[in-house]
Amino acid sequence: MADKPTDSPKTPARPRYTRRDAKYAMQPQPPAQPIVEGLIYAGDLILPYGEAGSKKTYAFGCSLAVCVAAGKNWLHFNTNRTKVLILDEESGERRLSRRLAESIRGELADDSIDLDYISLANFKLDDPVDVALVQMEIVNSGAGLVIIDALADIMDGDENSKQDTQPVFSALRKIADTTNAAIIIIHHSNRAGGYRGSSAIKGAVDLMIEVRSEDGSKFINFKTVKERDIERLSWSAEAIWTDDQFYLRSVENREKTTFSKSENYVIRYLKENLSANMDAIMNHADSCTDVAAKRAVYALADRGIVARVDGGGRGSKAVYALTEKGCEL
Repeated sequence: MADKPTDSPKTPARPRYTRRDAKYAMQPQPPAQPIVEGLIYAGDLILPYGEAGSKKTYAFGCSLAVCVAAGKNWLHFNTNRTKVLILDEESGERRLSRRLAESIRGELADDSIDLDYISLANFKLDDPVDVALVQMEIVNSGAGLVIIDALADIMDGDENSKQDTQPVFSALRKIADTTNAAIIIIHHSNRAGGYRGSSAIKGAVDLMIEVRSEDGSKFINFKTVKERDIERLSWSAEAIWTDDQFYLRSVENREKTTFSKSENYVIRYLKENLSANMDAIMNHADSCTDVAAKRAVYALADRGIVARVDGGGRGSKAVYALTEKGCEL
C-alpha cells in the first residue's frame, strides 16, 4: 500500500471557547459512547503504565487495538467496533508491524480490520504545529481510539515537571474533546512501582491503569488507580504466543499475589531477617533504590503484607515484619 500523503496541518476555524448557560446544562446530554464497555469511553484520556517487560505495549498497543478495530471482546470486556489509529514513537515500523500481524492472527482476524498506524514520526505535543498535525491525522483517519506509545517520546520537556507536562496533557484534552476520540497514552513506571513523572499527570487523565507482570511470567495484572467515570477495577490475563500468533486470555484475578521489584526485595529481606527497622531495610536494598524500598514497605503495609511491630511509640524507630498473610506468600 502506498504511503498516505501528509499535508500541512490545517485545523478548522474554531472559537477559543463557548459560553453556556443553565438552560444548556439542563438539556438532555447524549450518553458517553463506550469503546470498551465499562472501561473506555469516547473522549477519555487513559494512561496505562508499567515497568519495562510488563507487556503494556502488547496489551494495549496490539491486543486491545486489534480487538477494538475488529469489534471483538478484549478479555472479558465487550468492545464496540471502532477505527483505531496507533502513533508509535517507541517500537518502530518493523517491530510494530510484526507484533500487530501476530495479534491479528491471534484474534482470528484479517487485514480488513479498521486500523492504521504511524511509526517514528517524532510528534511532539509540546509543539503547537505537531498538535495540529496529530489532530488532523485523527480527523482524516476517522479514528475513535488513538493509542500513543509512549509519553516520554511525545514531549521535549521534563516529564517530572508540572510546567512541562501540563501543556502536553492540555493539548491531548483539547484533541480528545474536538475529535471525540479516546486517547490512550502508554507510560512507564518509576522504581517504586508507581507512574513516572509529575503528579500533574494523574490529575490530567480520566483513567490510570497500573500494569504489572513479573520477569519471565506470562501473566499480566491490571488495576485502575484513578477513575473518573467508572468503578475501581482489577483483572488479569495470560499472554500467549505461538509461532506466528499472539493473544491475551482472561484468567482469574491474580493482582493480590503480584509485586514490584522493590516489593519483592522487602518481602525477601523480611523473610530472611524476621523483622527490621526502616533504616536497615533501606540500607540493604540490592535490587532497587533505598527510596523505592521505603515506598514498597508502605505499599505492602496498605495491602496487609507487612505490619509495624514495634508498638509505634513516640521517638522509636519503626520496625516491620511480615504478617501471617505475608508469610504465606
